[in-house]
Amino acid sequence: MHQPGNFEKLQRLYAEGEALVREGKLDEAVARFSEGLAIDDHFRQRYVTMYAQRAFALHRLGRFVEAIDDYGRAIAMEPPMHQGQYHLQRGMCLRRVGGRDDDALVDFTRAAELAPEQPGPWHLRAQLHIDHGRNEEAAADLDKLVPLRSTPEILRLRAFARVSTGAFEGGLRDALDSLAQEDDPYAHYLAACCLAQRGDEVAMIEHARAAVKGDPSYRASILTDDEFAAYRDSAALRAAIGEDEPPAP
Repeated sequence: MHQPGNFEKLQRLYAEGEALVREGKLDEAVARFSEGLAIDDHFRQRYVTMYAQRAFALHRLGRFVEAIDDYGRAIAMEPPMHQGQYHLQRGMCLRRVGGRDDDALVDFTRAAELAPEQPGPWHLRAQLHIDHGRNEEAAADLDKLVPLRSTPEILRLRAFARVSTGAFEGGLRDALDSLAQEDDPYAHYLAACCLAQRGDEVAMIEHARAAVKGDPSYRASILTDDEFAAYRDSAALRAAIGEDEPPAP
């Protein structure tokens, strides 16, 4: 605990640190919070400790290992109303250091439990699942996320998860909903995948054409991906995407 007469100094260091963070002077902010923590590591304002404030500055500086430790101390010391955000932020740091995705998953899960109305935990946990090939789990998280935040990028992410698990009709709805908000070649590609599975050749070709027009790299995917196997020899498809000859076997 702090000695008599240090309370005003701690208040000043806390306020200076906050101001320096707002100004983007993060190294100086870390120094102020560190000075305060050396005097009294339990000091807080509005229930927020200097550990939390320093963790935020360290996180922005890319000093993830140090930030992980400070977020942990803040979680242990602060009330539940703040803990969800700290679990989320610590999970982000854990992913950045590499090799700690299992720990990040625990943090994202705890953040979702503490703040289920916040989109961040569902989004980051879904992306983690996708990165590890757990597309069914990702789709379930994205089902929680879409009612909270239905952006084109999120709809494309759920379309991918659905297509990857064979839920082509749901993937098509997401791809089309995404395109209603923003024209994007990847969404056109996903729509084409789903329409190929439905057997709607005309609509599939239109979306395949739009995908390749927006990003020519999709041409090779359309010519080789399993979703388009039934149209491998389609002259109409090859003409639409600028490929007059079928790919070599």
